[in-house]
Amino acid sequence: MLGQLFSHEYDAVNQLMRIGIPKSAVSSGGIYYWKDNRDMPDTLQSVFEYPERELTLMFSATLANSRSRGRVFMGHDASMELGESLSITANYDSTKYQKQMESGIIDPNSPMITINPGSGDIDAVSSATEKYYSSRGLTSTYIDGVAVDVTHLHLKEWINCIRNGGETSDNIDRAFEEGITILMAQKSYVEKRRVEWDPIQRKIV
Repeated sequence: MLGQLFSHEYDAVNQLMRIGIPKSAVSSGGIYYWKDNRDMPDTLQSVFEYPERELTLMFSATLANSRSRGRVFMGHDASMELGESLSITANYDSTKYQKQMESGIIDPNSPMITINPGSGDIDAVSSATEKYYSSRGLTSTYIDGVAVDVTHLHLKEWINCIRNGGETSDNIDRAFEEGITILMAQKSYVEKRRVEWDPIQRKIV
């Protein structure tokens, strides 16, 4: 749940927002469905606090249900949902879009912006894992209307760094942030307590 599924969710958010390591993490859940002698939860909720950024990241997942859950960024003025498609919907209480909603230009009941480059089609996907990644927008993207496998983009960036110098955008620093964030959630779940990151000692306390 954390080392595989959440790692991709965190990585996607961190690449967009550079949120880094949270100040604290709290996890709860349990083995509620898959009674197969596993020792890690099949249902999990983890909350990560970033008080200096004035935001909270929440991961909520279950292995007992196949309902697709979007990656949602919720702000005061609007919410953005990402996956195979992208949609932005104004918030009822938005101050930025208040006049447009009052005049009927923007309807908070439907998205202001919708981008669906794949039209829901999944090509050359066979396994359940690949379907999951595809539904989360983790396998391909569109550049100038052409579908591109994101693996090729990673390799292109890496080769360009070798040829021209520099470093990749998803580098060892991002990997460290991801690893620590996952370990914080894991430690919280196992020890049944809130944990914090000590940036001075560089350890979870």
